[in-house]
Amino acid sequence: MPETILGLDINSDSVAGVQVKSGLKGQHVTSCARVMIEEEGGLESALQALVEQVGAEADISISSIPGEHVSYRNLRMPFRDKKKIRQTLAYELETMVPFPLDDLLVDFTMVDQSDQSEVLAASVKQTYISEYMAQLQANGIDPAVLDISGVPTVCWLLRQAGTPDDGLLLEIGLKRNTMILYLNRRIALVRTFPFNGSAIAQVALNGTGNTQASPQATEQVESCLRSFCTEVQHTLHAFGSQTSKAVRPQGVFITGSGALYPDIESFINRFLDLSVERIDLTTDPRIHIDENIAQAWNPALMDNALALAVRETRQDLGFNFRRDRFEVKKQYFGYKNEIRKVAAFLVVVLCLLGLDLGVEYYFLNKRYKILDQQITEIFRQALPDVKRIVDPIHQLKVRINELNKSALSFPGTGSKRTVLDLLRDISLRVPESADVHMTRIVVDPDGVLIRGETDTFNTVDTIKKGLEPSPYFNAVTISSANLDRSGNRVRFEMKLELTG
Repeated sequence: MPETILGLDINSDSVAGVQVKSGLKGQHVTSCARVMIEEEGGLESALQALVEQVGAEADISISSIPGEHVSYRNLRMPFRDKKKIRQTLAYELETMVPFPLDDLLVDFTMVDQSDQSEVLAASVKQTYISEYMAQLQANGIDPAVLDISGVPTVCWLLRQAGTPDDGLLLEIGLKRNTMILYLNRRIALVRTFPFNGSAIAQVALNGTGNTQASPQATEQVESCLRSFCTEVQHTLHAFGSQTSKAVRPQGVFITGSGALYPDIESFINRFLDLSVERIDLTTDPRIHIDENIAQAWNPALMDNALALAVRETRQDLGFNFRRDRFEVKKQYFGYKNEIRKVAAFLVVVLCLLGLDLGVEYYFLNKRYKILDQQITEIFRQALPDVKRIVDPIHQLKVRINELNKSALSFPGTGSKRTVLDLLRDISLRVPESADVHMTRIVVDPDGVLIRGETDTFNTVDTIKKGLEPSPYFNAVTISSANLDRSGNRVRFEMKLELTG
């Protein structure tokens, strides 16, 4: 895990940066800053000022792009596999975007997976990403992830236990507002709207949220927010009609510089008729802030950057435009300390492993010698006539094979038949339906003696007739057949003369 992460949120009016040190106990905010984007110098000057305040020495950085540069499309795909969706997504978008697909970067997030997959596709011009990356890299920032402003904040919300399943994030800025709708804890819709926040600019720049607005300013803010909320309602209605979904957010979360305006919750609650709550990522027990930073911390201005800093680099809910020709090249210089620690740990582990193997080898070798002595002793007991012992196990196997061949060979010399062949032939020729129990079978060089008992004398004759056609026997003779003491069974003895 990277030691230090820089979250860099860039929107139309400002740049915010938060640096976080990540560890086993959570994320620790070490520095933060926010710089307004002025007409003179623009984004480049704002980035330079931000880097001077926050620094760019992080092991990894994660940045966002303003949502107004992104085009969004909600699509249904006929399969569930994400790899197939990514391969065919461009063809689905080809007739929906006014630019050649070769000029665009496309990413998507899953909205729903049932029989079909519903995805939210986002596309942005490659020329914009190229210029954007050049400005970042000129200031020593090479982000591993390029997400969309506001989306990581929603992803953080969805990881919180008390967040409703359906909700709405409103990021209220000075020049643009962003609306992000999530359904069933999945981002379903992202839209940006132009916004004239001049009436709340003074309060937003003040950053305290305590300034009392004049009646005239309050009227202007109310008018702007009413228009914005009307656009939100129309957008939600259009989305519900297009997708045939019941869009009923359970609550509204607000952030951004516009959220600093006093009592803004009551305005939005009145216009949207939904409960409104300000976001504050520092309520997360895994996020810690030093007291000197906490005094200057303002959630409405810093939460989007903090959400980027605590965003997982591999996260299915968000977007990442560091792909295709902008894909991150593997770099290892930021992990030197971690590599050294891991290397030292591996050396210790290898030493312990080598010691363990040495001890194990010693005891195994000692046990092997004891077993070898026992095998040799058993060999001498089993084959006392063998004086020269070279490989006792092999020599025993050879002797056992010889004994097996001798035991299984057919009595007599020159015969390739075995006792097993003879017994198999007898078994096959005795009818399965016969109630017979063989008590003794004796095989010698002249013939086979069979003793047993059965139910009737007729069964004895049946057995005899079944064995007579066998090529193994010249003659089959019933030596005796008598009732046993109970009078219910017939004991018989049968001789089978072997063929030469």
